[in-house]
Amino acid sequence: MSAHAFWNQSNVYEMFGLDFMLDEDLNLWFIECNSSPQLIGTNEYKTNFLIKMLEDLFEIQYSFYRSRMKRLLKLIKKINQQAEREGRIRTSKWKREYLKISVNKLEPEYQISPENSFKLIMDLSLQGADAYFGHIPAECAAL
Repeated sequence: MSAHAFWNQSNVYEMFGLDFMLDEDLNLWFIECNSSPQLIGTNEYKTNFLIKMLEDLFEIQYSFYRSRMKRLLKLIKKINQQAEREGRIRTSKWKREYLKISVNKLEPEYQISPENSFKLIMDLSLQGADAYFGHIPAECAAL
């Protein structure tokens, strides 16, 4: 419902704290969402959990940064070659190419490690319910 307000760039993220509860029939209930959760280790388990979560988050961010930088450096090299060859730069062509390469995509050498605990739950480059990997019913994805 608020996705329209999010900036869709891999170098921008926000962390939310989601609280859930299981009832006696093992039904999962959503309790609340905190937009600025406290990252305080109140016990050893929570401290280790938070350390792992932040390490994994930084690995993801770093992988996206490196992937985008690799594509941007390649584009800059092409622009420089054109400038040397023609003595000018056709900006409209390069703006279109920049928009293509600045997408949230990981290059093969910067893939996320299998030890990373994050799981992709949504990919808006996919269509309809496929974008949600079966987490929500198709009729909800169409809304």
